[in-house]
Amino acid sequence: MSINGFVFFLGWGLVGLSGLIWSLINLWLSLRCKFWKIVDGEIKDSCTDARRSGRSLFKSYYPIISYTYNVNGVAFEGNRIRYGSTGGSKSEAHDYFEKYPAGKKVKISIDPNNYGRSVLEPGPSWGIFGAIILFLAAGAWGLTGVLDYLQANH
Repeated sequence: MSINGFVFFLGWGLVGLSGLIWSLINLWLSLRCKFWKIVDGEIKDSCTDARRSGRSLFKSYYPIISYTYNVNGVAFEGNRIRYGSTGGSKSEAHDYFEKYPAGKKVKISIDPNNYGRSVLEPGPSWGIFGAIILFLAAGAWGLTGVLDYLQANH
């Protein structure tokens, strides 16, 4: 294997490692927020955003939900629905839009150590587990290539 192959696999290993760390942090926060304080809130705005990644022919649709809540007389705003992905098909995004229309009263989970950190739906999404598997595979593939290079050249 050439040095270019080594760099290629090293890159995939680093992508896998950084993505895995990001996914594990999201998993930890999603599990932790199930035990956060619950406060009353209200949906401020609700819409759907369509995005294309790169030159892809396909769009991904993301619900954008903003909400307000008060803690000890101090007003806060949030927009996190849950930890992990909420994007995907147009119908999935539309389901969130219908579930959280503007003006709806909701329960919001807030971090007792940081009242500005909040989430509408505590708990992990399946997307987090998918990301963990994907980044583990990318990291393992990259590590395998790096180890093959090192073994062949030393």
